[in-house]
Amino acid sequence: MPRSENESIIGVTIMPRDMIIYQENTIASRTLIMSKEGTVTLFAFDKGQGLSEHTAPFDALAYALDGEAEITIAKTPHYLREGNMIIMPADIPHAVQPIGRFKMMLIMIHAGKGDIEREAGEEEKEDKKKKKEARKLQKKREKEDKKKKKEARKLQKKREKEDKKKKKEARKLQKKREKEDKKKKKEARKLQKKREKENQIEMKGKTKE
Repeated sequence: MPRSENESIIGVTIMPRDMIIYQENTIASRTLIMSKEGTVTLFAFDKGQGLSEHTAPFDALAYALDGEAEITIAKTPHYLREGNMIIMPADIPHAVQPIGRFKMMLIMIHAGKGDIEREAGEEEKEDKKKKKEARKLQKKREKEDKKKKKEARKLQKKREKEDKKKKKEARKLQKKREKEDKKKKKEARKLQKKREKENQIEMKGKTKE
């Protein structure tokens, strides 16, 4: 049943090969996607048309949609027919020579050598930054450890000094006690002698009586 121009087509799959038609004596192209990440373009080569050897700054995937063609990469020929695909590396000379009419989808991936080098450079820069921060943190920790050790040694010396002082005071106190004990013993002996002398005098007095 024929559809009107304004009627929506629901449930109908449109194949990429049907999204572009051949044009006499030329190469027709249609861009489906264009973004900073890459492009997707359809090509329809009429008989006798092709792309001479050239290079591209990005990797590209060629996917055959109709017919067949010879794709040369770095002087090496590769034959593609409907359903086949091949990657054409960035900066490598390549050419497309269809055998009769030929349609293909070209997917250009915008991640060439320069982008990879930039990403590698950024990663290297980030690594250097991390290493620098790690060294800085390590030096900070070493400085803090050194400070803690210095404070620990200082505290140790203070404790040793206090212990030495306490021992000195203890020895001084011991000597004082020993001196006092000696004095008390001396006084005790003196008192003992005095009592003994008094006892002797008393005994003599009794003897006389």
